[in-house]
Amino acid sequence: MLFRHGDVLIQKVSKLPKEVKRLKHRTLAHGELTGHSHQIKEKEHVALWQSAGELFLEIEAPHATVVHQEHAPIEIPRGVYRVWRQREYTPERIIVVRD
Repeated sequence: MLFRHGDVLIQKVSKLPKEVKRLKHRTLAHGELTGHSHQIKEKEHVALWQSAGELFLEIEAPHATVVHQEHAPIEIPRGVYRVWRQREYTPERIIVVRD
């Protein structure tokens, strides 16, 4: 299962990696050009985790809502997800897409 919200991709995974650190925020990605950010609306029953530079989202409620000032909200069902920014390939380099 894969979700896209602007330049953020959210893919369901079977479980969290073994070594994770819980983050104290609910921001999936900051928009460097606009200052807007992709965030989880709910404050309870959701957690963001970091492992080896990768971001994971754990939803224990029936769903969580991803919001951003320039995109319609989307609901993600209960589960564990890997979160990353879309990248753009050019022959010279790989670029992270920015909102």
